[in-house]
Amino acid sequence: MNRPVIIGVGEIVWDCLPEKRTLGGAPVNFAYHAMRLGADSYPVSAVGKDNLGEETLDECRFHGLRTEYLQQNELPTSRVLVHLDAQGIPTYRILENVAWDALQATPEVLQLATRADTVCWGSLAQRSEPSRRSILQIVDAVPDCSLKVFDINLRQHYFDRTVIESSLLRANILKLNEDELPVVLQLMSLDGIPALVKQFSLRYLIYTRGASDSEVYGPEGLISHIDTPQVAVVDTVGAGDSFTAAFVTSILKGDRPEEAHASAVQLSARVCQAHGAMAL
Repeated sequence: MNRPVIIGVGEIVWDCLPEKRTLGGAPVNFAYHAMRLGADSYPVSAVGKDNLGEETLDECRFHGLRTEYLQQNELPTSRVLVHLDAQGIPTYRILENVAWDALQATPEVLQLATRADTVCWGSLAQRSEPSRRSILQIVDAVPDCSLKVFDINLRQHYFDRTVIESSLLRANILKLNEDELPVVLQLMSLDGIPALVKQFSLRYLIYTRGASDSEVYGPEGLISHIDTPQVAVVDTVGAGDSFTAAFVTSILKGDRPEEAHASAVQLSARVCQAHGAMAL
């Protein structure tokens, strides 16, 4: 059986934590965990033609990630200043005017998209108009039968109704957490998860509530509910991205959504027990 082709499109950053700096960004974290789960996985992003950009490429290769779709341009490589609270929950200060703000839908990337079994993207890398256009063009090149995962990842003020709605219209899977759900419902003038699933014809909606629980919904309603395992949390950076990667790779293998959900919960719990998104 051929390995599924999975791409994560958007930001690639250096998460600058109090004690160290680690490579991250939701799309690259997603691509990393999808790779570890057996996918032919590609991050699609951009770094600068600077020392940190070269370090980014080297670090990706060290972790086994493919780098041929990581573009380089004249803007600086992205950094995110991460603060962890007493429970290990991160808050982020994301520096602006960085390389992935100028991400391009090159012919090579569009060709990759035409053979993708899954594409995953979020809202953050759509904060600039050039990058937003490119991301949507890439998503549109992915076959309609593939999984199109909008892992929303609302950050700071970098979203609006247009960004959210244009992505929801293209997605067949939506992932969001307890902070993001009320924002999306208000922006879309909807009254709950069933209305959101119906309005955008979603195959699955994944709803996570941190240390409490997570749920998977479909057109028929609630499919699966799992309480979050109680583990010794080091930090939660990248836990949601690993959750998404485990869920979609399981679905592509033919697992039932309940089984895919269980796999996602188990992997994200392991990620919470290590420093950084790619420590496993």
